[in-house]
Amino acid sequence: MSVLRAQGLGKIYSTKGNVTYKALEDIDLQVEAGEFVGVMGPSGSGKTTLLNLLATIDRPTSGELEINGINPTRLTDNKLALFRRRELGFVFQDFNLLDTLSIKENIILPLVMEGMAPRSIEQRLKPIVELLQIAHILDKRTYEVSGGQKQRAAIARAIIHEPSLVLADELTGNLDSKAAKDVMDALKDMNERLKATILMVTHDPFSASYCQRIVFIKDGRFFSEIRRGSNRQAFFQQILDALSVLGGNFDDVPFSRA
Repeated sequence: MSVLRAQGLGKIYSTKGNVTYKALEDIDLQVEAGEFVGVMGPSGSGKTTLLNLLATIDRPTSGELEINGINPTRLTDNKLALFRRRELGFVFQDFNLLDTLSIKENIILPLVMEGMAPRSIEQRLKPIVELLQIAHILDKRTYEVSGGQKQRAAIARAIIHEPSLVLADELTGNLDSKAAKDVMDALKDMNERLKATILMVTHDPFSASYCQRIVFIKDGRFFSEIRRGSNRQAFFQQILDALSVLGGNFDDVPFSRA
């Protein structure tokens, strides 16, 4: 079953003086339930534009988009906000946690907004924080925990309301090597144990090696695609090879941190 289907997706921006810039052109993308898909490309390739369209933050100029069988571009603003809250989960590079709330309060916020009963919230919370190994920091504030712990809390928040699709944006960009590995291991567990469907935009070959499939884009268009076999280290090398063909600026991260 396809959780996400984009067909002929394009985005044109207009600047002053009616100058147009084609940021994305004719992108076809399909993500099946339970998949962990990465999107990579050089700076200016259209990765962020694509993510914004899939996140329903921006609207495409052309093409069709369906998430869980619904075209979000046809929804009213109120229905779109509700759709985004229920169907999508988000993990960002800068965590986007609220400093005024505890880690627990940050994680359960989507359920509180839905009016879920406290007992049901606790039942939903416990297995997730245990899997992510953050049960011991639930009462702490965001400034009392490490960057890796913040990001695992952000992952918990993104998954706790059981969205159809989790969108991750450069989620290891602010982390050191060990924290990055811990976070990617956590995301992999979410995918494998909870069957979470994940699409991750990244410039980092190490993080990308956790995906089952990588889609490469260049100059706003689809460029190539590779799939992982049973060996993640071999897949990491495949990614590096693909990036060398693609060109552009990437962080060449040694696999030794895996």
